[in-house]
Amino acid sequence: MKFAYPPPSDGKPFRLTLGLRELAPENWLEFGPDSTEQIRQRNQLIDEKREVVYQVLDGSEDGVDFFVEKLTSNLQQFHPERISSSDSKNTSDPLLQIGRLICEDLCVLKKIDGQWILVAGLVIFPSRWDLREKIGLTLDAIHGPVPSYSDSLQPLMSESFDRLKPDRPVWRRNWSLHATPKLHEPKFLGEKAPVENFWWRTERQTLTKSADEKYVLFTIRNRVEPLGLIKEDPQAAKAFAQTLETLGPEMLAYKRIVDEREALLTFLRT
Repeated sequence: MKFAYPPPSDGKPFRLTLGLRELAPENWLEFGPDSTEQIRQRNQLIDEKREVVYQVLDGSEDGVDFFVEKLTSNLQQFHPERISSSDSKNTSDPLLQIGRLICEDLCVLKKIDGQWILVAGLVIFPSRWDLREKIGLTLDAIHGPVPSYSDSLQPLMSESFDRLKPDRPVWRRNWSLHATPKLHEPKFLGEKAPVENFWWRTERQTLTKSADEKYVLFTIRNRVEPLGLIKEDPQAAKAFAQTLETLGPEMLAYKRIVDEREALLTFLRT
Protein backbone atom coordinates (compact mmCIF):
# COMPACT_ATOMS: atom_id res chain seq x y z
CA MET A 1 0.00 0.00 0.00
CA LYS A 2 1.25 3.50 -0.86
CA PHE A 3 0.17 7.00 0.06
CA ALA A 4 -2.06 8.75 -2.44
CA TYR A 5 -0.01 11.87 -1.72
CA PRO A 6 3.08 11.01 0.36
CA PRO A 7 4.77 13.20 2.96
CA PRO A 8 7.50 15.56 1.73
CA SER A 9 10.63 13.53 1.02
CA ASP A 10 13.12 16.20 -0.05
CA GLY A 11 14.17 17.11 3.47
CA LYS A 12 13.68 20.81 2.78
CA PRO A 13 12.49 23.17 5.54
CA PHE A 14 8.77 23.64 5.88
CA ARG A 15 7.43 26.68 4.03
CA LEU A 16 3.89 28.00 3.82
CA THR A 17 3.29 28.33 0.07
CA LEU A 18 0.41 28.16 -2.37
CA GLY A 19 2.22 25.75 -4.71
CA LEU A 20 -0.41 25.96 -7.45
CA ARG A 21 -0.21 23.56 -10.41
CA GLU A 22 -2.24 23.31 -13.59
CA LEU A 23 -5.17 20.89 -13.44
CA ALA A 24 -6.40 18.71 -16.29
CA PRO A 25 -10.22 18.32 -16.51
CA GLU A 26 -10.02 14.54 -16.22
CA ASN A 27 -8.25 14.94 -12.86
CA TRP A 28 -10.67 17.43 -11.31
CA LEU A 29 -12.50 14.78 -9.29
CA GLU A 30 -10.66 11.92 -7.59
CA PHE A 31 -12.11 8.58 -6.63
CA GLY A 32 -10.30 5.54 -5.23
CA PRO A 33 -10.44 2.65 -2.77
CA ASP A 34 -11.83 4.91 -0.05
CA SER A 35 -14.61 6.39 -2.21
CA THR A 36 -17.44 4.01 -1.30
CA GLU A 37 -16.99 4.50 2.44
CA GLN A 38 -16.46 8.24 2.12
CA ILE A 39 -19.61 8.69 0.04
CA ARG A 40 -21.57 6.61 2.55
CA GLN A 41 -20.35 8.84 5.37
CA ARG A 42 -21.03 11.98 3.34
CA ASN A 43 -24.66 11.02 2.75
CA GLN A 44 -25.14 10.11 6.40
CA LEU A 45 -23.72 13.44 7.59
CA ILE A 46 -25.81 15.41 5.08
CA ASP A 47 -28.89 13.68 6.45
CA GLU A 48 -27.96 13.97 10.13
CA LYS A 49 -25.94 17.21 10.36
CA ARG A 50 -27.09 19.29 7.44
CA GLU A 51 -26.89 22.58 9.35
CA VAL A 52 -23.25 21.83 10.25
CA VAL A 53 -21.98 20.75 6.84
CA TYR A 54 -24.05 22.96 4.51
CA GLN A 55 -24.31 26.73 4.36
CA VAL A 56 -25.45 29.01 1.53
CA LEU A 57 -25.98 32.77 1.38
CA ASP A 58 -28.58 34.56 -0.73
CA GLY A 59 -27.14 35.85 -3.98
CA SER A 60 -24.86 32.86 -4.58
CA GLU A 61 -27.29 30.92 -6.78
CA ASP A 62 -25.67 31.80 -10.12
CA GLY A 63 -22.26 30.61 -8.97
CA VAL A 64 -23.57 27.43 -7.36
CA ASP A 65 -25.61 26.53 -10.43
CA PHE A 66 -22.66 27.16 -12.75
CA PHE A 67 -20.29 24.91 -10.83
CA VAL A 68 -22.83 22.15 -10.20
CA GLU A 69 -23.44 22.02 -13.94
CA LYS A 70 -19.69 21.81 -14.59
CA LEU A 71 -19.24 19.09 -11.98
CA THR A 72 -22.17 17.14 -13.41
CA SER A 73 -20.73 17.38 -16.92
CA ASN A 74 -17.33 16.27 -15.63
CA LEU A 75 -18.87 13.22 -13.98
CA GLN A 76 -20.78 12.34 -17.13
CA GLN A 77 -17.65 12.64 -19.27
CA PHE A 78 -14.97 11.09 -17.07
CA HIS A 79 -16.86 9.06 -14.42
CA PRO A 80 -20.16 8.02 -16.06
CA GLU A 81 -20.50 5.06 -13.71
CA ARG A 82 -20.82 7.53 -10.83
CA ILE A 83 -23.91 9.36 -12.09
CA SER A 84 -27.33 8.47 -13.49
CA SER A 85 -29.94 10.51 -15.33
CA SER A 86 -31.92 10.93 -12.10
CA ASP A 87 -28.83 12.32 -10.33
CA SER A 88 -28.48 15.16 -12.82
CA LYS A 89 -32.00 16.53 -12.36
CA ASN A 90 -32.27 19.99 -10.84
CA THR A 91 -33.24 20.30 -7.18
CA SER A 92 -33.65 23.17 -4.74
CA ASP A 93 -30.25 22.28 -3.23
CA PRO A 94 -27.96 21.41 -6.16
CA LEU A 95 -24.79 21.66 -4.05
CA LEU A 96 -26.15 18.98 -1.73
CA GLN A 97 -27.15 16.80 -4.64
CA ILE A 98 -23.76 16.82 -6.34
CA GLY A 99 -22.03 16.49 -2.98
CA ARG A 100 -23.72 13.12 -2.45
CA LEU A 101 -21.99 11.72 -5.54
CA ILE A 102 -18.39 12.83 -5.08
CA CYS A 103 -15.69 12.77 -2.40
CA GLU A 104 -14.80 16.46 -2.67
CA ASP A 105 -15.99 19.11 -0.26
CA LEU A 106 -17.12 22.27 -2.06
CA CYS A 107 -16.67 25.96 -1.24
CA VAL A 108 -17.97 28.73 -3.51
CA LEU A 109 -16.42 32.19 -3.20
CA LYS A 110 -17.70 35.38 -4.81
CA LYS A 111 -15.92 38.64 -5.54
CA ILE A 112 -17.82 41.33 -3.60
CA ASP A 113 -16.53 44.88 -3.24
CA GLY A 114 -13.02 43.79 -4.13
CA GLN A 115 -12.94 40.87 -1.65
CA TRP A 116 -13.37 37.14 -2.18
CA ILE A 117 -16.18 36.02 0.17
CA LEU A 118 -17.23 32.48 1.06
CA VAL A 119 -20.90 32.47 -0.02
CA ALA A 120 -21.75 28.75 -0.17
CA GLY A 121 -20.25 25.56 1.13
CA LEU A 122 -20.72 21.85 1.56
CA VAL A 123 -17.90 20.90 3.91
CA ILE A 124 -18.56 17.43 5.24
CA PHE A 125 -15.02 16.49 6.23
CA PRO A 126 -13.53 19.63 7.80
CA SER A 127 -10.11 19.34 9.41
CA ARG A 128 -10.71 21.23 12.65
CA TRP A 129 -12.73 24.14 11.29
CA ASP A 130 -16.42 24.92 11.31
CA LEU A 131 -18.19 26.05 8.14
CA ARG A 132 -20.77 27.91 10.22
CA GLU A 133 -17.99 30.17 11.54
CA LYS A 134 -16.45 30.80 8.10
CA ILE A 135 -19.47 31.45 5.87
CA GLY A 136 -19.64 35.09 4.81
CA LEU A 137 -15.98 35.77 5.66
CA THR A 138 -13.23 37.05 3.37
CA LEU A 139 -10.28 34.89 2.33
CA ASP A 140 -8.03 36.68 4.79
CA ALA A 141 -10.47 36.29 7.67
CA ILE A 142 -10.94 32.59 6.89
CA HIS A 143 -7.19 31.98 7.03
CA GLY A 144 -6.53 34.27 9.97
CA PRO A 145 -5.68 31.41 12.39
CA VAL A 146 -2.92 30.06 10.09
CA PRO A 147 0.51 31.02 11.48
CA SER A 148 2.57 33.30 9.22
CA TYR A 149 -0.39 33.69 6.86
CA SER A 150 -0.14 37.48 6.88
CA ASP A 151 3.54 37.32 5.93
CA SER A 152 3.60 34.33 3.57
CA LEU A 153 0.23 33.99 1.85
CA GLN A 154 -1.92 37.06 2.42
CA PRO A 155 -0.09 39.14 -0.21
CA LEU A 156 -0.62 36.33 -2.75
CA MET A 157 -4.00 34.80 -1.94
CA SER A 158 -6.48 37.33 -3.33
CA GLU A 159 -4.15 38.14 -6.22
CA SER A 160 -3.97 34.45 -7.12
CA PHE A 161 -7.78 34.22 -7.11
CA ASP A 162 -7.98 37.33 -9.29
CA ARG A 163 -5.50 35.91 -11.81
CA LEU A 164 -7.24 32.55 -12.20
CA LYS A 165 -8.59 31.93 -15.71
CA PRO A 166 -11.83 30.00 -16.31
CA ASP A 167 -10.10 27.66 -18.74
CA ARG A 168 -7.05 27.06 -16.52
CA PRO A 169 -7.99 25.51 -13.16
CA VAL A 170 -5.25 24.71 -10.66
CA TRP A 171 -4.61 22.42 -7.72
CA ARG A 172 -2.45 22.22 -4.61
CA ARG A 173 -1.86 20.00 -1.58
CA ASN A 174 -2.05 20.41 2.17
CA TRP A 175 -1.29 18.00 5.02
CA SER A 176 -1.71 17.43 8.74
CA LEU A 177 -1.12 14.72 11.31
CA HIS A 178 -4.06 13.40 13.32
CA ALA A 179 -4.46 10.98 16.18
CA THR A 180 -7.70 9.66 14.68
CA PRO A 181 -8.85 8.62 11.19
CA LYS A 182 -12.12 10.47 11.71
CA LEU A 183 -12.81 12.68 8.68
CA HIS A 184 -15.61 14.84 10.08
CA GLU A 185 -13.76 16.95 12.63
CA PRO A 186 -15.11 20.53 12.82
CA LYS A 187 -13.54 20.91 16.27
CA PHE A 188 -10.33 19.56 17.78
CA LEU A 189 -11.43 17.33 20.63
CA GLY A 190 -8.00 16.58 22.05
CA GLU A 191 -7.73 12.99 20.90
CA LYS A 192 -4.44 11.29 21.78
CA ALA A 193 -2.65 8.28 20.31
CA PRO A 194 0.88 6.86 20.20
CA VAL A 195 2.69 8.45 17.27
CA GLU A 196 3.07 5.08 15.57
CA ASN A 197 -0.73 5.05 15.34
CA PHE A 198 -1.00 8.55 13.89
CA TRP A 199 -2.77 9.27 10.62
CA TRP A 200 -1.44 11.13 7.61
CA ARG A 201 -4.25 13.43 6.50
CA THR A 202 -4.03 15.11 3.11
CA GLU A 203 -6.15 17.65 1.30
CA ARG A 204 -5.96 17.76 -2.47
CA GLN A 205 -7.44 21.16 -3.24
CA THR A 206 -8.54 22.62 -6.59
CA LEU A 207 -9.49 26.12 -7.72
CA THR A 208 -11.80 26.74 -10.70
CA LYS A 209 -13.13 30.13 -11.84
CA SER A 210 -16.57 30.69 -13.36
CA ALA A 211 -16.94 31.86 -16.96
CA ASP A 212 -18.01 35.35 -15.82
CA GLU A 213 -15.04 35.41 -13.38
CA LYS A 214 -17.29 36.41 -10.48
CA TYR A 215 -16.95 33.11 -8.61
CA VAL A 216 -14.31 30.56 -7.67
CA LEU A 217 -14.99 26.97 -6.65
CA PHE A 218 -12.57 25.55 -4.09
CA THR A 219 -12.71 21.78 -3.72
CA ILE A 220 -11.12 19.64 -1.02
CA ARG A 221 -10.48 15.90 -1.43
CA ASN A 222 -9.66 14.55 2.01
CA ARG A 223 -7.80 11.34 2.76
CA VAL A 224 -6.57 9.68 5.94
CA GLU A 225 -3.88 7.00 5.71
CA PRO A 226 -1.73 5.34 8.40
CA LEU A 227 1.41 7.41 8.98
CA GLY A 228 3.21 4.12 9.55
CA LEU A 229 3.22 3.50 5.80
CA ILE A 230 6.15 5.88 5.57
CA LYS A 231 8.34 3.36 7.42
CA GLU A 232 8.33 1.23 4.28
CA ASP A 233 10.79 3.78 2.88
CA PRO A 234 13.29 4.64 5.65
CA GLN A 235 14.94 7.38 3.60
CA ALA A 236 11.61 9.08 2.98
CA ALA A 237 10.80 8.82 6.69
CA LYS A 238 14.09 10.45 7.66
CA ALA A 239 13.63 13.17 5.05
CA PHE A 240 10.17 13.97 6.40
CA ALA A 241 11.66 14.13 9.89
CA GLN A 242 14.07 16.79 8.62
CA THR A 243 11.15 18.84 7.33
CA LEU A 244 9.06 18.27 10.45
CA GLU A 245 11.96 19.42 12.62
CA THR A 246 11.84 22.87 11.00
CA LEU A 247 8.25 23.63 12.05
CA GLY A 248 8.23 26.58 14.43
CA PRO A 249 6.32 26.67 17.74
CA GLU A 250 3.28 28.42 16.24
CA MET A 251 2.95 25.96 13.35
CA LEU A 252 3.41 23.00 15.68
CA ALA A 253 0.62 24.39 17.84
CA TYR A 254 -1.59 25.00 14.81
CA LYS A 255 -1.05 21.41 13.65
CA ARG A 256 -1.65 20.17 17.22
CA ILE A 257 1.62 18.24 17.52
CA VAL A 258 3.58 20.23 20.11
CA ASP A 259 3.61 17.42 22.66
CA GLU A 260 4.23 14.74 20.03
CA ARG A 261 7.08 16.48 18.17
CA GLU A 262 10.00 14.60 19.72
CA ALA A 263 8.23 11.23 19.60
CA LEU A 264 7.36 11.79 15.93
CA LEU A 265 10.98 12.64 15.07
CA THR A 266 12.22 9.54 16.86
CA PHE A 267 9.59 7.36 15.18
CA LEU A 268 10.54 8.62 11.73
CA ARG A 269 14.28 8.23 12.25
CA THR A 270 14.39 4.75 13.76
